Amino acid sequence: MKTNKLLTILMVFAVFVICSCSRASQENALSSADVEMELVNEQGIDIVEPIDRKIIQKGNIRFKTADVNKTKSLISQAVKELNGYISEDDVYDYSDRIEHRLTVRIPADKFDILLKNISESVDKIDSKNISLLDVTEEYIDVEARIKTKKELHAKYTELLKRATKVEEILNIEREIGNLQSELESIEGRLNYLKNGISFSTLTVSYYQKTKAKFDFSSKFVDGIKNGWSVFMWFIVGLSYLWVFIIVAIVVVCLVLQRKKRKSKSNNQQ
Repeated sequence: MKTNKLLTILMVFAVFVICSCSRASQENALSSADVEMELVNEQGIDIVEPIDRKIIQKGNIRFKTADVNKTKSLISQAVKELNGYISEDDVYDYSDRIEHRLTVRIPADKFDILLKNISESVDKIDSKNISLLDVTEEYIDVEARIKTKKELHAKYTELLKRATKVEEILNIEREIGNLQSELESIEGRLNYLKNGISFSTLTVSYYQKTKAKFDFSSKFVDGIKNGWSVFMWFIVGLSYLWVFIIVAIVVVCLVLQRKKRKSKSNNQQ
């Protein structure tokens, strides 16, 4: 019986020791976490969230095609499928080629898809360029300025409600008008940035080679115009040389007069 009691006492003591150690380790762990948090707070370390970069993407591509009309149709269809639109469509008719230039606005996440589709559909690319402009800092600054202007506008509005003197009312209304003008200008800039960020711009230039044409009528008219211009420039050039012309005339007259005198003297002899 004594042996059993002794074993029971030893087992209870062992359980007590184990529980005490477990509590101590937990307290130490909590203390370490608390100390770490205190160090973070003392040092002023903040968790920095990743910034959503604001990027304006632009690009241009130029290539030769066998049929400019067919190429335009294919590009227009691709742009429409990607929810974009053509903002400019220019056609140039040169003597040896017909060139089209399209300015495409495409959702920023579809820009690479459109550029890849166009690049893979042509045999040879004459030139291709892509530029990225990071406007994150300006975007944040503009948003902050708008917030400040709106808060100031609200304060002036409250002051206007409490104003009683005519002069005071006029001054506040003038300030509100200035603020409103500045706010519209800043909001316009923000809208421009938002549009540039959400819709990328791609300029697509493609041309079709043609046989060189000789237009006699236009060349003849150009020749008359250019000939008249050359003649007018010749007259203008002579106006700069009038001194030399007069001196030359005087010299020639003197030489002729001298020869005439010599011939008279020879005849008298």
